[in-house]
Amino acid sequence: MSAGAVVQKLAKPQLRGLYDKKTKFHLVFSVVLSIGVGVAYKYGIGEPRKKAYAEFYKNYDAEKDFERMRKLGLFSSCPADD
Repeated sequence: MSAGAVVQKLAKPQLRGLYDKKTKFHLVFSVVLSIGVGVAYKYGIGEPRKKAYAEFYKNYDAEKDFERMRKLGLFSSCPADD
């Protein structure tokens, strides 16, 4: 080294408690992320699906649908009347 060079020491890395600190961060991050995804799924998929089912069953006639399928011959125990 030359006489005029300035030498700086690097700070020691923090090792004590580093694992605990990172674990706490990742735990909090994962809990917040999972709650966010759960809420997004509920309102993005769950609520529209419930609304679609409610709309479908509002005017659904099971007897009429059964008769339609029976006439098509889909049931082996109920012969179709022609």
